[in-house]
Parts: sequence; structure tokens; C-alpha cells
Amino acid sequence: MVSRPVLLPFCHEWFSFSGSLKRLEVALLHRLLLFSLILLAIVVPPRTMPIAPKNEPKVLILSSVERLSPMSYLVDVTGDLRKAGYNVTFLKDNSITTNLITTQLDQYDVIIWRTETFELANTTYWYLGEQENQTTLGSYPRAYSTRGITFSNGILGVGTDFFSSNFAAKSLSKVKLAILISSNSISIAQTLIAAGVKTTIDFYQYLEAPFSLFDWVTESLVGYLTLGATVSDSVAKTIYSYEYVSSLDDSYLPPISFLGDGNLQIG
Repeated sequence: MVSRPVLLPFCHEWFSFSGSLKRLEVALLHRLLLFSLILLAIVVPPRTMPIAPKNEPKVLILSSVERLSPMSYLVDVTGDLRKAGYNVTFLKDNSITTNLITTQLDQYDVIIWRTETFELANTTYWYLGEQENQTTLGSYPRAYSTRGITFSNGILGVGTDFFSSNFAAKSLSKVKLAILISSNSISIAQTLIAAGVKTTIDFYQYLEAPFSLFDWVTESLVGYLTLGATVSDSVAKTIYSYEYVSSLDDSYLPPISFLGDGNLQIG
């Protein structure tokens, strides 16, 4: 009689143990896969979830006399604004039309308007940029009859009556800040405040100075504002820096001021 090999019980136990180990490995893999799916669901939102678009604030820079005198520090000004999170649009010369001024300004959070004044029949005008055309004059008969709009050197000029006639109360309520870079711009600033602009920075008297001064003032104001300074502090620091720090002619001390909320911050 042949005896049964002693090795068989051991083999049976080994295969039983091996099968249990494989089942344990499969269970662990299932758990690991489940954990990975849960983690992926937490980190990556479902594709069906709506993603809110970023509400990026916008700045409009207008240079109405760019052809005659290109804006200095433009790269610095736009760079500071973009670093502060603003989308910047720059328009110049005949791109600045009456239609733009009367219908699009309220689409922006900050407006910077750089222009020059001229006198005609004892009335002050600011160059807009649009070139001479009779269609525009015909579209604003009241402003034309009250000397609110005219042409000089082939370029459209607008007076204070143009602004008061075309901006009703709260029509510019989206605009937080308007920086008006020209002589006597306080006259326009008062109308913009009445139309809903929260704060303006302006020149409160006539200043016969080179554009290098106006552009330096713009760059200085924007520099302080985008670093978080208030409007009132930015105005004060700009005046101080011009008189005591800059190498510009201090006989042209910029007569800048603000209307509205001096505690406004844009940076």
C-alpha cells in the first residue's frame, strides 16, 4: 500500500493562503481606486458646474492730442494699472468721438482724459479728437447753438455746455474715478460729479505748461493710486514730489485738486 505524500496538506494550505492574499490585494486595489475617485471629485469640479467669469475692472485712457504731442509715461501708466488688475483701453485722436463720449464712458471704472484747451469767442473748449464734419455738428444742434461744440484746426472741441447737455443725473454712476488732465478741467469735473462719477482729479485753474508736466502728473497719480493710496493722498504726494523731489520746473506747480470722495482707493 502506497502512503500519501506528506507534502499535499502543506500545498493545500499554501494555495489557500495564496488565494486569500490575492483577494486581499484586489480589495485594497478597489479601496485605492475609490479613494482616488473621491479625491479627484474634490480637486476637479464637475464639468457641469458653471464657472463665474472674472469681473475685471476697466480703465479708459483718452489722449485727444496724441498726434501733436504723444503721451509720455504711457508704458508706465498702463503697466501700473495692469499690475493692479485693470483691463486698459487706450484711444487717441479721431478715435475719440462724440458718440464714444456720450454713450460709452459708463462702461469703465476709471477714465483718464488727456487733452488741451483753446479759447474761441470768450469760450473755453477742450479738444475731443474727432475730426471736423458737419454730421456731428448737425447731431448736436443745441450744443452748437450755445457754443458747447465747435471745430478748431479741424478738430472737434467741446465746452462745458456739451457735458451738461448730454449727461443726466446718474448717467455715469459706474465710473469710480475720472482723472482730467488739462487746464481748467474742474469745470468739466463738476458736471461729471453731477452725472454720478464718484470722484474726479482735475486742474482747478489755467496752466500754460509743457505736456511733460501734465504727463508727469498723470504717471505720479496713477503710481500712487495703484499702490493703494487714497485720492487725497495721491494728490498731496504728487504735489510734494513735483516741488521737492522731481527735477521739473517748479514754477509750474500743478494746480490739481479733487472733487467727491477723497478716500476713494482703486489699487
